[in-house]
Amino acid sequence: MQLTALTELDAVNSIIGTIGEAPINSLEELTDVDAINALRILRNISRQEQSRGWTFNKTPHFTLNPDADTKKIPWNSNYLYLKDNHGVKLVRQGDYVKDLFKDTLIFEHPLDVEMVLYLDFENLPEQMRNYILAKACFVFQSSYFGDDSLTKITQQEIAEAWQHLMEFEVDNNSYSMLEHTYVHELRLR
Repeated sequence: MQLTALTELDAVNSIIGTIGEAPINSLEELTDVDAINALRILRNISRQEQSRGWTFNKTPHFTLNPDADTKKIPWNSNYLYLKDNHGVKLVRQGDYVKDLFKDTLIFEHPLDVEMVLYLDFENLPEQMRNYILAKACFVFQSSYFGDDSLTKITQQEIAEAWQHLMEFEVDNNSYSMLEHTYVHELRLR
C-alpha cells in the first residue's frame, strides 16, 4: 500500500468523522452541511495559522516592483503579510499595496519586503497539515457536537501535532541562542 500525503478531502473526511459522519467523495459541489462547515473551518484555520509566518511560507527578501505606468504595486491574493525591510509600513488597500505613513499607493522605487504567503493545503508540509487538521477537528467537534471526551482527545491531538510542527521548524531553521538579543548583549560585555 502506498502512503500518500494528507489532502484537503482527507482532512474534511477526518473532521466530519469526528462526529460520526460518513466520508464524502469530492469537495466539488458540496451539499452536505457538515462537509461545507468542515471545509470552511479547515480553510479558516489554515489561513490563521499560516499568517504567523513559517519557514515554508515566509520569504525574508522579495522585491515588489511598481507598475511602470501607474506606479502602483498590485496586492496578490496570496499575500498574508508584507513588511518592508527598510521601515515602510505596508498594508492592503483594495487591490494595491499602500504606504501607511505617506498615505499613498504610489511607489517610485521597488520595495524590498519580507513576505508571508498563503499556500494551498496540499502545498503545506505534512506537519502543518496535521496541526491544522487537529485544530479544525477540535473547533468543528466542539462547535457542533460538544462531547467532553472528544474534546479532550482532540486537545491531545493538537498538542502532539504542535510538538511535531515545532520540531519541523527547529530542524528547518538555523536558530542559535547566540543570536538572541539578551545573549548577544551578554557577549558584548
